[in-house]
Amino acid sequence: MRFNNIKLTSTLAIFTLLLGCTEGPEPEIMMDNMADWVLTNGQILTVDADFNTVEAMAVKDGLILATGSNEEMMEYAGLDSSVTDLDGQTIVPGLIDNHMHFVRGTKHWYRLIRWDGVKSRAEALDMVKQRAAQLPEGEWLMVMGGFIFDQFQDNSETFSVEELDEVLPDRPLYIQEAYSRAFVNSAALGAAGISNEIEGPAGLIRNEQGELTGELRGRGAYGLVDQHIPEPSELTWDNSVKLTIESLLSMGMTAVYDVGGNTVTPAFYESVGRIADAGDLNMRVYYSLNEQNSASSSAEEIMMEMRNNSPDREGLRFAQFGYGETVYRPMRANPFVISDEDREHFKNIAITAVENGWQTNEHSSREVKISGMLDILEEVAETHPAMLDMRFTIAHTNGIQPESIERAKALGMVFAVHSSRRQSAQVGSQNPASQPPAQIINDLGGIWGLGSDATTVGSPNPFHTIGWVVSGRNIAGDITQPFTVSREDALTAHTRTNAYILFREDDLGSLEPGKQADFVVLDRDYMSVPEEDIEDLYSVMTVVEGEVVYSAP
Repeated sequence: MRFNNIKLTSTLAIFTLLLGCTEGPEPEIMMDNMADWVLTNGQILTVDADFNTVEAMAVKDGLILATGSNEEMMEYAGLDSSVTDLDGQTIVPGLIDNHMHFVRGTKHWYRLIRWDGVKSRAEALDMVKQRAAQLPEGEWLMVMGGFIFDQFQDNSETFSVEELDEVLPDRPLYIQEAYSRAFVNSAALGAAGISNEIEGPAGLIRNEQGELTGELRGRGAYGLVDQHIPEPSELTWDNSVKLTIESLLSMGMTAVYDVGGNTVTPAFYESVGRIADAGDLNMRVYYSLNEQNSASSSAEEIMMEMRNNSPDREGLRFAQFGYGETVYRPMRANPFVISDEDREHFKNIAITAVENGWQTNEHSSREVKISGMLDILEEVAETHPAMLDMRFTIAHTNGIQPESIERAKALGMVFAVHSSRRQSAQVGSQNPASQPPAQIINDLGGIWGLGSDATTVGSPNPFHTIGWVVSGRNIAGDITQPFTVSREDALTAHTRTNAYILFREDDLGSLEPGKQADFVVLDRDYMSVPEEDIEDLYSVMTVVEGEVVYSAP
């Protein structure tokens, strides 16, 4: 790191001590205003309402004390203050992800390899070997999404069992590409009891000779293997959660909103809770009440859960609020044919949410579903106008049309835009309706934030998300997103607006006096690097509540 930390020994500090010998405020009153930490000579993007840039910032008791010029901030420096010369480096507020399947990723993170930004197939497979060397003998290795073959510029062919056997001959390797297919080596097939002699299902792909290729298509096929991946012990799981958090902190992420997901159970949240109770949770984790962590498969059960639990809109480290991402599963029907009974169920659930203070977060990636949902919510707002202040969230927003954006705005709703489409190949992204139209939502004045939908279908790296929505480039570097925005709007959407979506706008999202001192020192200037290089930015130092929680080697 280029910057240096020093303890203040300047004449300014000495002068402060001498104030007790002169007329004016009592010395202890002045000392109350002294900062714990002053950072100078930087480019600090406050991301306030005017997107101001300042050169210095003072921190006290984990909060932003003040921002301004070097001279102004040094007035807050006392004998016990640390002073950091940033040497021109850029600071941004801590990044907040408004939609991540965080806890689902934690269980196996210790055995995972992430290929989110890797452009070389050779490098990707070498990462598998390196990870294997770090794990006990016989331990499974996994790649759980975050990649497409098009990103490998040296060879974009699919994997064969022979290739994977050469990379990892002596232990199971499981590679899942989003939710469509998986690739395994012979050791993984053997651990699952699958051989060339086995019959069915159709998803076990074979070559012309009838031999298994190692490719598994569809959940029915790859489920035959992944059910044999061993469960970690409680201690291993807790340590895996910590590894997940360390990885996210190194990316500049300081807060996530977890929205459940397939396979999630209450045990996933209990693991995070154990770490929070021990005071070791270095990142802010918010999570929803959802069908995975509660007994809420029917409409009546969902409403009962909403009545029996209370949303926490004040907790700043580990707190549950909001319901979703699936509020009521029949509303996800594809094609969107919903019975009158299920429409009434959804309406009653929405009313119950309003009456009990639950913001809803609804998975919405088709215009026909979004407009149908809005029909119902407009009825709710007529009888329960408090809904207008609930910030009900339309998640994903793929294909949403201007008329629906305006209707949602009138209901006080907010939009959670996700970069999972960054993982789509160029062929799969040619239909503009498949993309979330961030530019249109922004231009129409919608309140929108950025999230990743990580970890299986997207990269958790916030700069991958920001780079995608600014440059329009997918993971392979191809232009696939036509609805791009400015880098100012993108950074705002991943910080200040997300704080608003999470009801934490008074505490998080921008570097303003009184807010939590969550910030990231970047390796380069966010405002001047080429658009295509935004995705490669990384954290030199990540700070949560005034404490350094990550520092680059």
